[in-house]
Amino acid sequence: MRDPLHLVSPSQPELAVDLDAEADFSRCGALKDYWYVACRSPELTGKKPLARTILGIPIVLFRDEQGWPAALRDRCLHRNARLSAGDTFDGKLGCPYHGWVYDAGGNVVEVPSLGPSQRGEVLDERGHAQSGLTVEPCKLGRVQRFEAREQDGLVYVFMGGDAARARAEPFRVPYWGHRDWTVYFMVTRFPNGVTNLVENFMDVPHTVFVHSGWFRNRVRKRVPATVKRSGGSVLVTYKQDRDALSGLGRLFNPRGLPMVHTDHYFVPNITRVDYMWGEYGFAINSQVTPIGPTDSLVYTAISFRLPFEVPGRLVGRALAPVIKWYTTQVIRQDVEIMRVQREGLLNGPGGGVFKSTEADLLHADIEAYRRWLREGGQGPGPSDEERDIVFWI
Repeated sequence: MRDPLHLVSPSQPELAVDLDAEADFSRCGALKDYWYVACRSPELTGKKPLARTILGIPIVLFRDEQGWPAALRDRCLHRNARLSAGDTFDGKLGCPYHGWVYDAGGNVVEVPSLGPSQRGEVLDERGHAQSGLTVEPCKLGRVQRFEAREQDGLVYVFMGGDAARARAEPFRVPYWGHRDWTVYFMVTRFPNGVTNLVENFMDVPHTVFVHSGWFRNRVRKRVPATVKRSGGSVLVTYKQDRDALSGLGRLFNPRGLPMVHTDHYFVPNITRVDYMWGEYGFAINSQVTPIGPTDSLVYTAISFRLPFEVPGRLVGRALAPVIKWYTTQVIRQDVEIMRVQREGLLNGPGGGVFKSTEADLLHADIEAYRRWLREGGQGPGPSDEERDIVFWI
């Protein structure tokens, strides 16, 4: 049965967002040629394996003998049990069904039922071959392995084979390790696909409706902006003499300084939103990992620096629980509106065909990049453009 997510209107096929194909490893084209966040570093303790699904592929994560992250297909070669339900020991992974043991390369290094000799004892080579059996573990083959890397408190996995062919390095978390900034992570499961999520994270007009009173209030104000599409990114710079946030946003700007607001998208799945008052402010970096067509894990790094005379990081650490509570409420509102959008997408054929206005230029640019990558990412891709727009909030 065809999923309604990729049934599109014949009148505007070029504007379709095919969430179904975007999240399917076999049909996502060059979208798999990037690093995706699999977990936060503290989640991978070395005591138990961790299950994740990226682009529809189940993987299991664990730490090897040196403590480095390893990622394998979450399926035992023996009887296909999920390896993530097993145990780790000495940097290896044991299957919960019959105890087959794998190293970080996906090789079978021990089969308990073979005993101390670790090879068939009665059947000879010919007898094994005639019955489709394997004599010893080293000849059993290996579970598919994915490249893994740890950086800035996150564990990344490359799904596209040889990581040397990755189209970009893992994204650096803004201000990670900077002594004057406080950084914390939020991990949120969203009921929607990558394209719709990155558009939501970059979208100003929705804030006065979805986050009214918490983040922005509707003031019927004209907002000029410049949208620059170049080199696999979409940068939006807002041009307002006086911009302001409601709620906790006032904490960062007690003196009423002008705010500089930029939204930045990086292919294929990353956004960075900055609100700055001089050298103070906060940066919100979200990296979206696709599980399925309308199911994603979002790893959001909140980096902030407060405008106080005392050492900012000490105050930041003290206030981090309050700021985290506040940002959690705002993100929950986005989770709910993404659920509402998902219900509309799945409500019969035609989901994924969007009508847009000038305020959606940045979204059209994001969709152009992701569509190009989904179709294989060949050639130069969408051309570099810089255009001015206006919308009202």
